[in-house]
Amino acid sequence: MPKRKTDAPADPDKLLRQEAGTYHTADGRFEARETAGEWFLVDTEQSNEFGQELIRGPFATLKTLRAAIPEARDSKIAPMRPRPAARAKATREPPKRPPSWIDELPRAESARVRLLIRALEGEGIDGAEALVRRDREGLFPTVAAALIQRRLDALVEDLPEKGRKPARELVRRAAEVLSGAGTGLPEPLPGWSLVELGPEPEPSNRRIVLSE
Repeated sequence: MPKRKTDAPADPDKLLRQEAGTYHTADGRFEARETAGEWFLVDTEQSNEFGQELIRGPFATLKTLRAAIPEARDSKIAPMRPRPAARAKATREPPKRPPSWIDELPRAESARVRLLIRALEGEGIDGAEALVRRDREGLFPTVAAALIQRRLDALVEDLPEKGRKPARELVRRAAEVLSGAGTGLPEPLPGWSLVELGPEPEPSNRRIVLSE
């Protein structure tokens, strides 16, 4: 009897988000931290000659940090001994990550924002944190619009490939009717609008306009 194929091993270098500005690899060995717009790679299994965290970086982006993980994993070279003049600087801990905009919110509000971000990520929406921030700081209900757009996109993706292009056009035109055409009708015809109904009293009933 032929052997059954086993699942491919998970990528140990895959970065998993813990919170804003902090990621860890799938195997837990490395942690990525953002500090003042730069990224640092922390090896949790090795330490430097002072017994402190072994930190590599800075990296300009999370992508460049991710590319450096395989080399850091295979590196067996001990950190270089710093010169006496630089030794005091090396013993200092890296600067702490400055508080994010979420950290600066009141505790209860911060908890609601984090819960919303996790819920959006569970829906498969990319850039959830930035989306929530735009929603809070602007007048347009970006979160509700993104959720509606994802539901509409899912309807199209369920169709056979050859039928998706005309379906997208139909969905786009229907979205225009629902979100924009109901406010320009002459009297005595009734109008309509697509609005957000949020759990909080403010902001609420913000008009939703869907775009392509």
